[in-house]
Amino acid sequence: MNTTRFWLIRHGETQWNADRRLQGWLDIPLSAVGIQQARQLGDYLRSPAFGQKIDLVVASDLGRAYETACSAAGHFGLPIERHAGLRERCYGIYEGQDWALLNGEQEGGPRVNFRDPDQSIEQGESLKVFSSRIAQAFETLAQDHQGKNIMVFSHGGVIDIAWRLANGLALDAVRPAPILNASINQFAIDGDKRWRMHAWGQTEHLDLAALDDVI
Repeated sequence: MNTTRFWLIRHGETQWNADRRLQGWLDIPLSAVGIQQARQLGDYLRSPAFGQKIDLVVASDLGRAYETACSAAGHFGLPIERHAGLRERCYGIYEGQDWALLNGEQEGGPRVNFRDPDQSIEQGESLKVFSSRIAQAFETLAQDHQGKNIMVFSHGGVIDIAWRLANGLALDAVRPAPILNASINQFAIDGDKRWRMHAWGQTEHLDLAALDDVI
């Protein structure tokens, strides 16, 4: 069987996520909220509700993804491979800036259209270049580990590209739902590099943990 299955997970929250600042390749650590989300995720992955055999754990080499992987997936007893190809998109000179200014939600910003596939980004990656990097990273993993179950810890932009590839959608198509921190997303890639969606945006493990805190 040549199909490789992926569980793609976004890292826990950082303070810059909460502040809506563009991180890109800047190595921003998890916040207290993000650390708690990683623990909640780990509780779920250890529980019978998950119950999947994982053969390989891979994380972006940025600290927020790797730290989430160490906290949530350490119980699998597998080495966590750090993969620079699974980093967030590089936003070059715009990293560290406020999303609201960059998107034109407030006056005075540069109003860069990051969703334009051909928009050049000074010292960074266009959306088209970023998409190609992510496709190649996942397809190489699928080729090298055919028939395996792979858990990947990465970033919102990476998950956005995977969602488009798995659904056969254009880079500038509107995505109907946000990509939440510590959410789980499932897809597969077969031996012919065909992507297939399985499940997307799972956050029940976070919702149940929050409910337990209230009760």
